[in-house]
Amino acid sequence: MEKNITKVKILGQEYKISCQPEESDEVKDAAKFFDKRLKEIKENTKLDESQAAIITGLNITNDYLKDLSSPKQSVALKSGLKTLTLQVEKQLESLSKLDS
Repeated sequence: MEKNITKVKILGQEYKISCQPEESDEVKDAAKFFDKRLKEIKENTKLDESQAAIITGLNITNDYLKDLSSPKQSVALKSGLKTLTLQVEKQLESLSKLDS
């Protein structure tokens, strides 16, 4: 399978994400969603970027788990949230590498 490098920005920093070509738009949407939520956390707290990223990831995961327990949840939404969760995990890993 062919891999694609998709560039996204989170808190003004560019990240290169490897994904399938057909998933590029989803990755960009996930990054925009994560960036927006991360900025909200940073604006409303005194947390540093790493701490804010963890709280943002936990909030998104909590929302995801709530949605999973909802019987109305569609397969497409579950898939999108799974992709988003994976991207959050990758971004947290990237941020932890920056702190090293």
